[in-house]
Amino acid sequence: MSQNIKNVAVIGAGAMGQGIALSVALADLKVTLIDVKQEFIEKGINNIKRMLDSRIKRGQLTENQVQTYLGSINGQTNYQNLENTDFVIEAALEKIEVKLKIFQELDNIIKPEAILASNTSALSISQIACATKRKDKVIGMHFFNPAHIMKLVEVIPGYHTSHQTIATTQSLSSLLGKTAVVVKECPGFLVNRLLFPYMNEAIYALTEGLASINQIDETALQFGLPMGPFTLMDMTGLDICLDVNEFLYNEYGLRFETAKLLKLMVEHGFLGQKSKAGFYLHDNQPNTPKQVNPDFIELLASLKTGNKPCVKFDFNRVILPMFNEAIYAYQEGVVELADIDIAMNYGCGLKRGILSLSTDNGLAWCLEQMGNYHKLYGERFRPSWLLKKMVHAGILNLTKNANSANLSLVK
Repeated sequence: MSQNIKNVAVIGAGAMGQGIALSVALADLKVTLIDVKQEFIEKGINNIKRMLDSRIKRGQLTENQVQTYLGSINGQTNYQNLENTDFVIEAALEKIEVKLKIFQELDNIIKPEAILASNTSALSISQIACATKRKDKVIGMHFFNPAHIMKLVEVIPGYHTSHQTIATTQSLSSLLGKTAVVVKECPGFLVNRLLFPYMNEAIYALTEGLASINQIDETALQFGLPMGPFTLMDMTGLDICLDVNEFLYNEYGLRFETAKLLKLMVEHGFLGQKSKAGFYLHDNQPNTPKQVNPDFIELLASLKTGNKPCVKFDFNRVILPMFNEAIYAYQEGVVELADIDIAMNYGCGLKRGILSLSTDNGLAWCLEQMGNYHKLYGERFRPSWLLKKMVHAGILNLTKNANSANLSLVK
Protein backbone atom coordinates (compact mmCIF):
# COMPACT_ATOMS: atom_id res chain seq x y z
CA MET A 1 0.00 0.00 0.00
CA SER A 2 1.42 3.39 -1.00
CA GLN A 3 2.09 6.06 1.62
CA ASN A 4 0.06 9.25 1.92
CA ILE A 5 1.68 12.26 0.17
CA LYS A 6 0.85 15.79 1.33
CA ASN A 7 4.03 17.83 0.96
CA VAL A 8 6.23 17.73 -2.15
CA ALA A 9 9.52 19.50 -2.84
CA VAL A 10 10.58 20.23 -6.43
CA ILE A 11 14.28 20.90 -6.98
CA GLY A 12 14.87 23.19 -9.95
CA ALA A 13 12.65 26.11 -11.02
CA GLY A 14 13.32 25.84 -14.75
CA ALA A 15 10.74 24.89 -17.35
CA MET A 16 10.41 21.29 -16.16
CA GLY A 17 10.38 22.22 -12.49
CA GLN A 18 7.72 24.85 -13.13
CA GLY A 19 5.45 22.37 -14.89
CA ILE A 20 5.95 19.73 -12.22
CA ALA A 21 5.30 22.21 -9.41
CA LEU A 22 2.13 23.39 -11.14
CA SER A 23 0.93 19.80 -11.54
CA VAL A 24 1.52 19.18 -7.84
CA ALA A 25 -0.30 22.38 -6.82
CA LEU A 26 -3.28 21.53 -9.05
CA ALA A 27 -3.51 18.22 -7.16
CA ASP A 28 -4.11 20.22 -3.94
CA LEU A 29 -0.71 19.35 -2.47
CA LYS A 30 1.77 21.68 -0.82
CA VAL A 31 4.81 22.50 -2.97
CA THR A 32 8.24 23.78 -2.03
CA LEU A 33 10.05 25.00 -5.17
CA ILE A 34 13.81 25.18 -4.67
CA ASP A 35 16.59 26.66 -6.81
CA VAL A 36 20.01 28.18 -6.20
CA LYS A 37 19.05 31.84 -6.78
CA GLN A 38 16.04 33.90 -5.73
CA GLU A 39 15.72 35.30 -9.24
CA PHE A 40 15.22 31.75 -10.57
CA ILE A 41 12.51 31.18 -7.99
CA GLU A 42 10.74 34.43 -8.85
CA LYS A 43 10.91 33.73 -12.56
CA GLY A 44 9.57 30.21 -12.01
CA ILE A 45 6.63 31.31 -9.87
CA ASN A 46 5.81 34.15 -12.27
CA ASN A 47 5.68 31.65 -15.14
CA ILE A 48 3.46 29.36 -13.08
CA LYS A 49 1.15 32.33 -12.46
CA ARG A 50 1.01 33.02 -16.20
CA MET A 51 0.10 29.40 -16.86
CA LEU A 52 -2.67 29.59 -14.27
CA ASP A 53 -3.92 32.95 -15.60
CA SER A 54 -4.27 31.42 -19.05
CA ARG A 55 -6.72 28.94 -17.54
CA ILE A 56 -8.79 31.83 -16.18
CA LYS A 57 -9.02 33.24 -19.71
CA ARG A 58 -10.18 29.85 -20.99
CA GLY A 59 -12.81 29.63 -18.25
CA GLN A 60 -11.14 26.63 -16.59
CA LEU A 61 -10.31 28.33 -13.29
CA THR A 62 -11.52 31.26 -11.22
CA GLU A 63 -9.32 34.01 -9.78
CA ASN A 64 -9.90 32.61 -6.28
CA GLN A 65 -8.77 29.15 -7.36
CA VAL A 66 -5.62 30.57 -8.91
CA GLN A 67 -4.78 32.42 -5.70
CA THR A 68 -5.32 29.21 -3.73
CA TYR A 69 -2.99 27.24 -5.98
CA LEU A 70 -0.33 29.97 -5.90
CA GLY A 71 -0.65 30.06 -2.13
CA SER A 72 0.25 26.38 -1.95
CA ILE A 73 3.64 27.04 -3.63
CA ASN A 74 6.54 28.22 -1.49
CA GLY A 75 9.84 29.18 -3.10
CA GLN A 76 13.23 29.06 -1.39
CA THR A 77 16.95 28.87 -2.16
CA ASN A 78 17.94 26.33 0.49
CA TYR A 79 16.90 22.99 1.98
CA GLN A 80 15.57 24.41 5.25
CA ASN A 81 12.14 23.52 6.64
CA LEU A 82 11.84 20.29 4.65
CA GLU A 83 11.29 18.07 7.68
CA ASN A 84 7.64 17.44 6.72
CA THR A 85 8.39 16.73 3.06
CA ASP A 86 6.99 13.38 1.93
CA PHE A 87 8.27 13.30 -1.64
CA VAL A 88 11.03 15.12 -3.53
CA ILE A 89 11.14 15.47 -7.32
CA GLU A 90 14.52 16.63 -8.57
CA ALA A 91 14.46 18.50 -11.91
CA ALA A 92 17.91 20.09 -11.91
CA LEU A 93 20.59 20.09 -14.62
CA GLU A 94 21.01 16.82 -16.51
CA LYS A 95 24.51 16.26 -15.12
CA ILE A 96 25.26 13.29 -12.92
CA GLU A 97 27.59 15.22 -10.60
CA VAL A 98 24.86 17.80 -9.93
CA LYS A 99 22.26 15.15 -9.14
CA LEU A 100 24.60 13.14 -6.91
CA LYS A 101 25.32 16.23 -4.81
CA ILE A 102 21.62 17.12 -4.51
CA PHE A 103 20.61 13.63 -3.46
CA GLN A 104 23.43 13.35 -0.95
CA GLU A 105 22.48 16.63 0.68
CA LEU A 106 18.75 15.89 0.72
CA ASP A 107 19.34 12.45 2.19
CA ASN A 108 20.81 14.06 5.30
CA ILE A 109 17.93 16.52 5.71
CA ILE A 110 14.53 15.01 4.91
CA LYS A 111 12.81 12.39 7.04
CA PRO A 112 13.91 8.76 6.55
CA GLU A 113 10.61 7.59 5.06
CA ALA A 114 10.50 10.29 2.35
CA ILE A 115 11.03 9.30 -1.29
CA LEU A 116 13.61 10.93 -3.55
CA ALA A 117 12.74 10.94 -7.26
CA SER A 118 14.75 12.21 -10.22
CA ASN A 119 13.24 13.63 -13.39
CA THR A 120 16.30 12.53 -15.36
CA SER A 121 15.64 11.45 -18.94
CA ALA A 122 18.67 9.18 -19.23
CA LEU A 123 20.99 9.04 -16.20
CA SER A 124 21.30 5.98 -13.97
CA ILE A 125 18.82 5.85 -11.10
CA SER A 126 20.92 3.15 -9.44
CA GLN A 127 23.99 5.40 -9.49
CA ILE A 128 22.02 8.35 -8.12
CA ALA A 129 20.64 6.15 -5.33
CA CYS A 130 24.17 5.27 -4.23
CA ALA A 131 24.63 8.89 -3.11
CA THR A 132 22.07 8.20 -0.36
CA LYS A 133 21.53 5.88 2.58
CA ARG A 134 17.97 5.15 1.34
CA LYS A 135 18.60 3.34 -1.95
CA ASP A 136 15.23 1.62 -1.67
CA LYS A 137 13.47 5.01 -1.65
CA VAL A 138 15.15 6.47 -4.75
CA ILE A 139 13.34 6.25 -8.09
CA GLY A 140 13.11 7.85 -11.51
CA MET A 141 10.01 9.93 -12.25
CA HIS A 142 10.48 11.19 -15.81
CA PHE A 143 7.94 13.85 -16.85
CA PHE A 144 7.59 15.10 -20.41
CA ASN A 145 7.69 18.74 -21.50
CA PRO A 146 5.47 20.64 -20.85
CA ALA A 147 5.08 18.70 -17.61
CA HIS A 148 1.76 20.27 -16.60
CA ILE A 149 0.18 19.19 -19.90
CA MET A 150 1.83 15.95 -21.03
CA LYS A 151 0.15 12.91 -19.49
CA LEU A 152 2.99 10.40 -19.32
CA VAL A 153 5.33 9.75 -16.44
CA GLU A 154 7.99 7.08 -16.87
CA VAL A 155 8.48 5.45 -13.46
CA ILE A 156 11.99 3.98 -13.36
CA PRO A 157 13.02 1.79 -10.43
CA GLY A 158 16.72 1.51 -9.69
CA TYR A 159 18.48 -1.68 -8.67
CA HIS A 160 17.49 -1.29 -5.00
CA THR A 161 14.12 0.50 -5.36
CA SER A 162 11.41 -1.15 -3.26
CA HIS A 163 7.95 -2.19 -4.42
CA GLN A 164 6.55 0.25 -1.83
CA THR A 165 8.41 3.13 -3.48
CA ILE A 166 7.19 2.10 -6.93
CA ALA A 167 3.58 1.90 -5.70
CA THR A 168 3.77 5.29 -4.01
CA THR A 169 5.26 6.91 -7.13
CA GLN A 170 2.52 5.39 -9.28
CA SER A 171 -0.09 6.65 -6.82
CA LEU A 172 1.35 10.18 -6.86
CA SER A 173 1.48 10.13 -10.67
CA SER A 174 -2.20 9.23 -10.75
CA LEU A 175 -3.00 12.00 -8.27
CA LEU A 176 -1.24 14.45 -10.59
CA GLY A 177 -3.47 13.31 -13.45
CA LYS A 178 -0.67 11.41 -15.18
CA THR A 179 -0.46 7.94 -16.71
CA ALA A 180 2.46 6.09 -15.16
CA VAL A 181 4.33 3.43 -17.12
CA VAL A 182 6.91 1.43 -15.19
CA VAL A 183 10.12 1.17 -17.22
CA LYS A 184 13.11 -0.96 -16.30
CA GLU A 185 16.25 1.13 -15.95
CA CYS A 186 18.16 1.26 -19.22
CA PRO A 187 19.88 3.99 -21.28
CA GLY A 188 17.21 6.33 -22.64
CA PHE A 189 14.48 4.50 -20.71
CA LEU A 190 11.61 3.92 -23.19
CA VAL A 191 10.26 6.96 -25.08
CA ASN A 192 13.61 8.60 -25.87
CA ARG A 193 15.11 5.23 -26.72
CA LEU A 194 12.38 4.71 -29.34
CA LEU A 195 12.29 8.30 -30.63
CA PHE A 196 15.95 8.74 -31.44
CA PRO A 197 16.40 5.92 -33.98
CA TYR A 198 13.40 7.41 -35.81
CA MET A 199 14.77 10.97 -35.80
CA ASN A 200 18.28 9.81 -36.65
CA GLU A 201 17.04 7.76 -39.61
CA ALA A 202 15.06 10.75 -40.89
CA ILE A 203 18.36 12.65 -41.11
CA TYR A 204 19.98 9.77 -42.99
CA ALA A 205 17.10 9.74 -45.50
CA LEU A 206 17.37 13.50 -45.90
CA THR A 207 21.13 13.24 -46.42
CA GLU A 208 20.61 10.74 -49.23
CA GLY A 209 18.25 13.12 -51.02
CA LEU A 210 15.30 10.72 -50.87
CA ALA A 211 12.91 13.46 -49.69
CA SER A 212 12.90 17.04 -48.50
CA ILE A 213 12.54 18.23 -44.92
CA ASN A 214 8.95 19.26 -45.57
CA GLN A 215 8.07 15.97 -47.24
CA ILE A 216 9.41 13.87 -44.37
CA ASP A 217 7.73 16.05 -41.74
CA GLU A 218 4.42 15.95 -43.60
CA THR A 219 4.55 12.17 -43.93
CA ALA A 220 5.10 11.90 -40.17
CA LEU A 221 1.90 13.89 -39.60
CA GLN A 222 0.02 11.57 -41.93
CA PHE A 223 1.31 8.58 -39.98
CA GLY A 224 -0.13 9.95 -36.73
CA LEU A 225 2.65 11.92 -35.06
CA PRO A 226 1.86 15.44 -33.80
CA MET A 227 4.88 16.89 -35.60
CA GLY A 228 7.59 15.75 -37.97
CA PRO A 229 11.09 14.70 -36.86
CA PHE A 230 12.78 17.92 -38.04
CA THR A 231 10.22 20.14 -36.33
CA LEU A 232 10.69 18.08 -33.16
CA MET A 233 14.49 18.30 -33.31
CA ASP A 234 14.36 22.06 -33.82
CA MET A 235 12.05 22.41 -30.83
CA THR A 236 14.17 20.14 -28.61
CA GLY A 237 17.49 21.66 -29.67
CA LEU A 238 19.86 19.96 -32.10
CA ASP A 239 22.69 20.10 -29.57
CA ILE A 240 20.55 18.20 -27.07
CA CYS A 241 19.54 15.71 -29.77
CA LEU A 242 23.20 15.16 -30.61
CA ASP A 243 24.16 14.64 -26.96
CA VAL A 244 21.36 12.15 -26.38
CA ASN A 245 21.97 10.22 -29.59
CA GLU A 246 25.70 10.01 -28.91
CA PHE A 247 24.92 8.76 -25.39
CA LEU A 248 22.64 6.06 -26.81
CA TYR A 249 25.23 5.19 -29.46
CA ASN A 250 27.87 4.70 -26.78
CA GLU A 251 25.50 2.47 -24.81
CA TYR A 252 23.81 0.44 -27.56
CA GLY A 253 26.28 0.53 -30.43
CA LEU A 254 25.77 0.80 -34.17
CA ARG A 255 21.94 0.82 -34.15
CA PHE A 256 22.30 4.42 -32.92
CA GLU A 257 25.21 5.59 -35.07
CA THR A 258 24.70 9.35 -35.33
CA ALA A 259 24.05 10.87 -38.75
CA LYS A 260 26.92 13.13 -39.82
CA LEU A 261 24.54 15.90 -40.85
CA LEU A 262 23.37 16.32 -37.25
CA LYS A 263 26.95 16.76 -36.09
CA LEU A 264 27.60 19.32 -38.82
CA MET A 265 24.46 21.28 -37.97
CA VAL A 266 25.58 21.60 -34.34
CA GLU A 267 29.17 22.48 -35.33
CA HIS A 268 27.82 25.36 -37.44
CA GLY A 269 25.57 26.63 -34.67
CA PHE A 270 22.25 25.56 -36.20
CA LEU A 271 20.62 24.46 -32.96
CA GLY A 272 16.94 24.99 -33.76
CA GLN A 273 14.57 27.43 -32.10
CA LYS A 274 17.11 28.52 -29.50
CA SER A 275 19.49 29.81 -32.20
CA LYS A 276 16.69 30.95 -34.55
CA ALA A 277 17.86 28.45 -37.17
CA GLY A 278 17.98 24.69 -37.37
CA PHE A 279 16.43 22.65 -40.11
CA TYR A 280 13.92 25.52 -40.28
CA LEU A 281 14.26 29.26 -39.70
CA HIS A 282 12.69 30.62 -36.50
CA ASP A 283 11.97 34.34 -36.42
CA ASN A 284 9.56 34.09 -33.45
CA GLN A 285 6.82 35.80 -35.41
CA PRO A 286 3.38 34.27 -34.77
CA ASN A 287 1.50 32.67 -37.66
CA THR A 288 4.57 32.81 -39.92
CA PRO A 289 4.82 29.84 -42.32
CA LYS A 290 7.82 27.64 -41.66
CA GLN A 291 10.77 28.23 -43.96
CA VAL A 292 13.57 25.75 -44.48
CA ASN A 293 16.97 27.04 -43.39
CA PRO A 294 18.81 27.66 -46.71
CA ASP A 295 22.26 27.49 -45.10
CA PHE A 296 22.03 23.79 -44.35
CA ILE A 297 21.90 23.03 -48.11
CA GLU A 298 25.67 23.62 -48.30
CA LEU A 299 26.19 21.23 -45.40
CA LEU A 300 24.02 18.69 -47.14
CA ALA A 301 26.01 19.02 -50.35
CA SER A 302 29.28 18.50 -48.49
CA LEU A 303 28.31 14.98 -47.47
CA LYS A 304 29.05 12.04 -49.72
CA THR A 305 26.71 9.22 -48.84
CA GLY A 306 27.21 7.02 -51.91
CA ASN A 307 24.49 5.73 -54.18
CA LYS A 308 21.87 3.64 -52.42
CA PRO A 309 19.68 1.31 -54.50
CA CYS A 310 16.52 3.12 -53.43
CA VAL A 311 14.52 5.29 -55.81
CA LYS A 312 11.98 7.02 -53.58
CA PHE A 313 11.29 7.84 -49.97
CA ASP A 314 9.22 5.38 -47.95
CA PHE A 315 8.23 6.49 -44.43
CA ASN A 316 8.57 2.91 -43.27
CA ARG A 317 12.33 3.46 -43.65
CA VAL A 318 12.08 6.04 -40.85
CA ILE A 319 9.44 4.52 -38.58
CA LEU A 320 10.61 0.87 -38.63
CA PRO A 321 13.68 1.62 -36.46
CA MET A 322 11.28 2.92 -33.80
CA PHE A 323 9.21 -0.26 -34.08
CA ASN A 324 12.31 -2.46 -33.94
CA GLU A 325 13.66 -0.65 -30.88
CA ALA A 326 10.30 -1.17 -29.18
CA ILE A 327 10.74 -4.91 -29.71
CA TYR A 328 14.31 -4.71 -28.39
CA ALA A 329 13.00 -2.97 -25.25
CA TYR A 330 10.32 -5.62 -24.77
CA GLN A 331 12.89 -8.35 -25.46
CA GLU A 332 15.03 -6.97 -22.62
CA GLY A 333 12.10 -6.78 -20.20
CA VAL A 334 12.27 -2.98 -20.10
CA VAL A 335 8.50 -2.62 -20.54
CA GLU A 336 5.36 -4.68 -20.89
CA LEU A 337 4.24 -4.98 -24.49
CA ALA A 338 0.83 -3.49 -23.72
CA ASP A 339 2.48 -0.35 -22.25
CA ILE A 340 4.52 0.55 -25.34
CA ASP A 341 1.72 2.23 -27.27
CA ILE A 342 0.41 3.87 -24.08
CA ALA A 343 3.83 5.42 -23.45
CA MET A 344 4.32 6.58 -27.04
CA ASN A 345 0.82 8.07 -27.11
CA TYR A 346 1.04 10.03 -23.86
CA GLY A 347 4.79 10.73 -24.13
CA CYS A 348 5.13 11.91 -27.73
CA GLY A 349 1.59 12.08 -29.09
CA LEU A 350 1.71 9.05 -31.40
CA LYS A 351 -2.02 8.40 -31.60
CA ARG A 352 -2.13 5.28 -33.74
CA GLY A 353 0.51 3.32 -31.80
CA ILE A 354 3.85 2.09 -33.07
CA LEU A 355 2.73 -1.55 -32.76
CA SER A 356 0.04 -0.83 -35.37
CA LEU A 357 2.71 -1.47 -38.02
CA SER A 358 2.28 -5.16 -37.27
CA THR A 359 -1.51 -4.85 -37.47
CA ASP A 360 -1.52 -2.94 -40.76
CA ASN A 361 1.04 -5.07 -42.57
CA GLY A 362 1.65 -8.17 -40.49
CA LEU A 363 4.59 -9.00 -38.24
CA ALA A 364 6.24 -11.06 -40.98
CA TRP A 365 6.17 -8.00 -43.28
CA CYS A 366 7.89 -5.91 -40.57
CA LEU A 367 10.64 -8.51 -40.27
CA GLU A 368 11.02 -8.75 -44.05
CA GLN A 369 11.31 -4.97 -44.40
CA MET A 370 13.83 -4.75 -41.55
CA GLY A 371 15.85 -7.48 -43.23
CA ASN A 372 15.84 -5.67 -46.57
CA TYR A 373 16.90 -2.39 -44.99
CA HIS A 374 19.53 -4.24 -42.95
CA LYS A 375 21.13 -5.44 -46.19
CA LEU A 376 21.10 -1.90 -47.60
CA TYR A 377 22.01 0.20 -44.56
CA GLY A 378 23.65 -2.11 -42.05
CA GLU A 379 23.40 -2.34 -38.29
CA ARG A 380 20.86 0.46 -37.79
CA PHE A 381 18.30 -2.05 -39.10
CA ARG A 382 19.42 -5.30 -37.45
CA PRO A 383 16.13 -6.99 -36.47
CA SER A 384 15.58 -7.95 -32.85
CA TRP A 385 15.90 -11.70 -32.31
CA LEU A 386 12.53 -11.59 -30.54
CA LEU A 387 10.95 -10.18 -33.69
CA LYS A 388 12.25 -13.21 -35.55
CA LYS A 389 11.04 -15.52 -32.77
CA MET A 390 7.53 -14.08 -32.84
CA VAL A 391 7.29 -14.42 -36.63
CA HIS A 392 8.54 -18.01 -36.44
CA ALA A 393 5.97 -18.66 -33.69
CA GLY A 394 3.17 -17.57 -36.02
CA ILE A 395 2.31 -14.31 -34.24
CA LEU A 396 0.53 -12.24 -36.89
CA ASN A 397 0.42 -8.89 -35.08
CA LEU A 398 1.10 -7.40 -31.66
CA THR A 399 -1.77 -5.05 -30.87
CA LYS A 400 -4.39 -7.80 -30.52
CA ASN A 401 -2.18 -10.35 -28.81
CA ALA A 402 -0.19 -8.24 -26.36
CA ASN A 403 -1.20 -10.17 -23.26
CA SER A 404 -0.59 -13.63 -24.69
CA ALA A 405 2.71 -12.45 -26.17
CA ASN A 406 3.75 -11.15 -22.75
CA LEU A 407 3.07 -14.57 -21.25
CA SER A 408 4.70 -16.80 -23.81
CA LEU A 409 7.46 -15.16 -25.80
CA VAL A 410 9.91 -13.47 -23.47
CA LYS A 411 10.55 -16.52 -21.34
